Amino acid sequence: MGLTIHWTLSTPRKLSDAVVRELADQTAAFARKIGCPEVHGPVAGGPDWCQLRKLPTGETTGDFIATTSGWFAVAVPGPGCEPATLGLSRYPGTNHWRLSGCCKTQYAAQHGWEHFFVCHRRVISLLDLWRDFGVEVKVTDEGEFWESRSGERLRERLGTYDRLVAAVAGALKDDLGGGTKGVQAGIFHDARFERLEAEGRAEFATKIDELRKWFRGEDGSNLK
Repeated sequence: MGLTIHWTLSTPRKLSDAVVRELADQTAAFARKIGCPEVHGPVAGGPDWCQLRKLPTGETTGDFIATTSGWFAVAVPGPGCEPATLGLSRYPGTNHWRLSGCCKTQYAAQHGWEHFFVCHRRVISLLDLWRDFGVEVKVTDEGEFWESRSGERLRERLGTYDRLVAAVAGALKDDLGGGTKGVQAGIFHDARFERLEAEGRAEFATKIDELRKWFRGEDGSNLK
């Protein structure tokens, strides 16, 4: 849980493996140019594709399908961020190239707003690069920067996520305890945690209460 950018890159174009490798190589070069401190690639293959399907009960499950070919690059936008994987792969049963990925940037904020802003924009810049390649780029940016390109809006969204994550993590830790066998979350290492938790519990009190009841099974749901 935490502010994350999600994306899917895809194209129906009949690209050769050599072209896809070149795109991944250019991605790695661009990631280094914009300051990503850790970059790998191009790397052959790609992540498994989670193909969702409905069960007879109406619930949703997913099948993980391994790639048959592809190339990608991996870039870490900066300390506190997850790695971002960008490229194209092919999977059994489809001729389209595609790759889905995500990058949680929230904990970069533990190094200050400016550092977080730079890291978040680096991911967006890499996605812009793939759009410039002529690839279809579908993005869900929980910071809403992809759509708005507004630093002010991104900062508002970051504050909301900081408070929410701190409050939820703190509430679950109260119920389950901490340590290696309890609740673990990166937000606990944030110097602002106590303030964020207090603000979050006040702001999201009803939602947190509902979550705790669900987790304990007090709402009648079966958690077994």
